Amino acid sequence: MIKNRKKLLKNFPESGLFLDIADEALKFLSPENLMKNSVKFDEKKLKKYKKIFVIGAGKATYLMAKEINRLLKNRITEGFINVPEAITKNLGKIKVNKSGHPFSDENGLKGAQEILKIAEKADKNDLVICLISGGGSAMLPAPIAPLSLKDKVQITKQLLKSTATIHEINTVRKHLSEIKGGNLSAKIMPADLIALYISDVKNDDLDIIASGPTVLDKSTSKDALKVLKRYGIKNAKAEKVLAVNETPKSINNKKVKNYIIGSNTLALKHLQKFLQKKNHKVEIFPDFLEGEAKLMPKKLFTKAKQKNKIYIFGGETVVKIIGKGFGGRNQELALSAINEIPETAKLMTLATDGVDGITPVPIAGAITTPALKKLCKEKNIDIEKHLKNNDSYSVLKDLDCLIYTGPSGTNVGDISVVKYLVQ
Repeated sequence: MIKNRKKLLKNFPESGLFLDIADEALKFLSPENLMKNSVKFDEKKLKKYKKIFVIGAGKATYLMAKEINRLLKNRITEGFINVPEAITKNLGKIKVNKSGHPFSDENGLKGAQEILKIAEKADKNDLVICLISGGGSAMLPAPIAPLSLKDKVQITKQLLKSTATIHEINTVRKHLSEIKGGNLSAKIMPADLIALYISDVKNDDLDIIASGPTVLDKSTSKDALKVLKRYGIKNAKAEKVLAVNETPKSINNKKVKNYIIGSNTLALKHLQKFLQKKNHKVEIFPDFLEGEAKLMPKKLFTKAKQKNKIYIFGGETVVKIIGKGFGGRNQELALSAINEIPETAKLMTLATDGVDGITPVPIAGAITTPALKKLCKEKNIDIEKHLKNNDSYSVLKDLDCLIYTGPSGTNVGDISVVKYLVQ
């Protein structure tokens, strides 16, 4: 929940509804809530399994595993999960491993190897439960030789610095990995597999969430190579891997069941109902927000025009990194909106994971109002200069409009809200 609520209300007296929206979104999206609303086990069906294994990776996976451990109690044989923060070493028989994000590290590599070992030991009389959420791509590194972890991280950094979409980035990741792009489900066979996903991608494409480790891959190695060429990324080892490897193109649908239990779309629909109960007119923008963050304000304010409505947008934009400052896509969107925001409007941006980009302390998002434009002039803040240096954090911190929640333990991408001030 929002840690600096009192301060924000003092600085922005009319922001109470925004903060309520943010709190409600995070409450609804908590993995415990999503799991309780979506997951029930039939004890009779469970009895047919000799062993039950739990594996997974991602920002929300720790809390997902916590709920699975509560539901199954002593039925779990063994488990291993890669998560950004190892809050505890174990959840019952599930081992918890801290793994690097947004860039993979050796801990993540070791954890991925442990997950593969569990996958390969599962037999036809066993059940594997796989818990996947946003951030899982970075937390499940298993590069195909001769590609090294260092090579894979370098390619990821180059893609993240470009304007490549998450679909393009994960297309490359899938085809350079032993675990992504359906490879994990192939290794789990002949055991039964139930995979639970919390989606952070456009259209909830299962093969893109965490690079779809249990899902039939729609893309090809040629597609991955095209992405590398499109953004001028050259790596001889990666090209060698892509020339001789392909992700699985068939899957046993009787043995493999993939389910989405949380997503950006579900969050927006929940917020719409939440606001309608408070007698607000609400419109959900149907298109997933994507593209450069600093270009989004014009799009937002072009769509959000009616003064008597609250507009909710979902998506995940990108930041083209050319500077050395601190910030993230939500902060860059908020900063660039200062020069674009209509006189009677206000904007909130929110990263549902509570960690927007790279900053000295975790930032969830920010509030933008017309008054900030005047404040920037008074403080001699050159917005364009800071945007060119990718330094949205320092400006918004100076303007006292940042939202602090700390890591939320979930992730379905970002939410933006536009509302007009009552006159």
